[in-house]
Amino acid sequence: MTLRSVHLRLLAAALAALAIAAGAAAPRAESTAEDRAAPQSGKRRAVRRVERVWPEPPAQGRVRFLTSLAPQTSVKRSFLRKVWRAVSGGGDAPVMTQPYGIAMGPLGRLYVADTAGHAVHVYDVREGGYSKINVEGESLIGVAALGGRLFVTDSVGGRVICLNSAGRRQWATGAEAGLQRPTGIVAADDRLHVVDTVGHRIVTLSPEGRVLGSFGSRGAEPGQFNYPTNIARDREGQLYVADSMNFRIQIFTPQGRYISSFGQLGDGSGDFNRPKGIAVDSDGHVYVVEGLQDVVQIFDREGRFLLSFAEPGHGDGELWLATGIAIVDDRIYVADSSNGRVQVFEYLKEER
Repeated sequence: MTLRSVHLRLLAAALAALAIAAGAAAPRAESTAEDRAAPQSGKRRAVRRVERVWPEPPAQGRVRFLTSLAPQTSVKRSFLRKVWRAVSGGGDAPVMTQPYGIAMGPLGRLYVADTAGHAVHVYDVREGGYSKINVEGESLIGVAALGGRLFVTDSVGGRVICLNSAGRRQWATGAEAGLQRPTGIVAADDRLHVVDTVGHRIVTLSPEGRVLGSFGSRGAEPGQFNYPTNIARDREGQLYVADSMNFRIQIFTPQGRYISSFGQLGDGSGDFNRPKGIAVDSDGHVYVVEGLQDVVQIFDREGRFLLSFAEPGHGDGELWLATGIAIVDDRIYVADSSNGRVQVFEYLKEER
């Protein structure tokens, strides 16, 4: 038997295995109430996907669910790669263990920090590709992109790590910068603002890791913090900080001067129990992930509650221990941590 014939036999066996596996694993479409009520005419009716919007009709929708991102659904594979996965059982499928921080970089690349997976997942939201950058860190929380580089906070390790475009470490800074427990991070024009949760302050770094300044101290007065966690920046450069154990959002100028705050402890609409990720849309609305209730709450610039969307669960538009959030071009990306995915929503601007 020639080597060519051996290869042909192996390929034929692999193709047969792939056909069997595809037939066995083909998902069965769930029937809707309309399908179940339809007469059995021998023709299969297409299952219509119910669009999820908030608020629900007949009110005008303001937020719409679009899709979910996970490595299994985003990675591109060749035909032979698919054949090999069918034969081998697909044991090397990438997973996103515990997504947290989210940031958009150049060329439509969405970066997601994986706290327990010790990696940054990269989704090409334009072309649909996926890749992963392994990071030597203990507990990755925040991620930011600036000047072709990535900046990741390692909370337990007490440091900020800089990676180049290829994912290689350029520098790391921690105790020498006075950082104790860095968590949230956001990029400005030429600097990085880092939340130091245990230090109860915001530390500003240059892209080379040099400390440029800081603001905040422990307390409950305006401009003080009690275990802050996450940070966002609007188009004007104002900073929004989730002051988690004061159960409020504080707003600062780009230089760190206090402007205003809103929020209180409670379980009603507009209240906070575990405020986590924070982001701002193109109209200046403030989005806050409520980690205990698994919803995202939306406020206007003055802190007035407008709307909440999502709910606890594992389906489309549902969250389980949600954490980070980012908004880019009115696409809303929410880290659905315990479901191991990023849920994508869309802000529906009001027609004018």
